[in-house]
Amino acid sequence: MNKYFYDRLPLFVFVFIIFVSGISFGAIAVKTVDYSIRENVFVYFNDFMKGYDELNYSSSTLVSESIKFNLLNIVIIWVLGISVFLMPLIMVLVFFKGFVLGFTVGFLVNEYSLHGIIMAIAAVFPQNLIIIPAYILAAVMAIYLSVRIFKYYRGLEGLKGEDLLTYTLEMGLLALLLVGGSIIETFISPYLMKIILHFI
Repeated sequence: MNKYFYDRLPLFVFVFIIFVSGISFGAIAVKTVDYSIRENVFVYFNDFMKGYDELNYSSSTLVSESIKFNLLNIVIIWVLGISVFLMPLIMVLVFFKGFVLGFTVGFLVNEYSLHGIIMAIAAVFPQNLIIIPAYILAAVMAIYLSVRIFKYYRGLEGLKGEDLLTYTLEMGLLALLLVGGSIIETFISPYLMKIILHFI
């Protein structure tokens, strides 16, 4: 296990830096977005919160859509990892994931101050404690395999069929983690959000 992470440590650092850069750009984008757009989002979000307790969502539909979205992303990363030439798109996906998270949290904090921090902790962080590490791991695995495939075609490194099988199984395990994240996103985060809205 130590060798596994040691071999991939530079990639972990690289992918993490890309993700953090996405968060930073997302948080900065909140300040640079046109005021009228930000005001529209603010009004929409306020209206949503006012009627949050009255909204009746189908939990089965929500969890199904969340699982489909996350599994689709894992499949895309898996494909990009074995395509070699499309591998840079993995970094774009990681950056965008960070950007969305940074923009969401940045918007809540910018518009609602302390209340925004509390809402972010309740509605954004629980599922992302699982989802974000899973995406980062998936990106590292995909890039690592892609580099190995490239070296194989250059005659610099050997590659076996078992390597692709291991890669696929690793992605399958991460897919299961993402299913867990989707369940938290659907059943736990909304419950926490309702509690928070009750007090603020």
